[in-house]
Amino acid sequence: MAAGGLLLILSNYVLIWVLRGTLAETGPHALLSLSYGLGGLLLLYLTAGLPLGAILLAAGAARLSSGDRAGRVLLPLLAVVACFFLFDAVRLMLDWNIPLLVFVVSGFLFIVLFAALVWVWARQRPALEPQRRRAADLQLGAGLSFFSAAWQTCGLVGAPAFAMHPEIVTKLGNQSFIAGQALAVTFFFVLGFAFVLLAMWREQA
Repeated sequence: MAAGGLLLILSNYVLIWVLRGTLAETGPHALLSLSYGLGGLLLLYLTAGLPLGAILLAAGAARLSSGDRAGRVLLPLLAVVACFFLFDAVRLMLDWNIPLLVFVVSGFLFIVLFAALVWVWARQRPALEPQRRRAADLQLGAGLSFFSAAWQTCGLVGAPAFAMHPEIVTKLGNQSFIAGQALAVTFFFVLGFAFVLLAMWREQA
């Protein structure tokens, strides 16, 4: 389950990378014209795949009986992620595409930090008292929300919204899509802070 969750997270990044040229030319709405409703399913996957993968990663880690087992599963997966992002970053560096390089490194850090958060949570949770366990679960919910906000931010400034490229925004006329992305970022940030507040309240109760 943990491997499936990390695979969902990675596949979202790879899919956006593969489709970035098409999205820059036609916009995300062009995907809706794909036959048999596949475009709508693809957009839904790009939107919900990463949060779902994060949930599966956490659920899979929770089912492991010990932190050592969690490490044996998560660390090799993180090594695969690191190799993938390192290859991408080196290729972009050779092209001297600094903004994209920054986003690649940032994306790698987001995934590593969230996976580390899940790892620590999976190791500590079984030994916690019920009250502290609920607080730890809320803290993980906050991390998941902030991770989702980071993903939506990537979609806002890069593909498929391209807010950092006004010329593409003007060509596509996707201002309403940008507004929707900004709303999603705001929602996940608010949700994350709400989880943090609830976790602090639960620890003091």
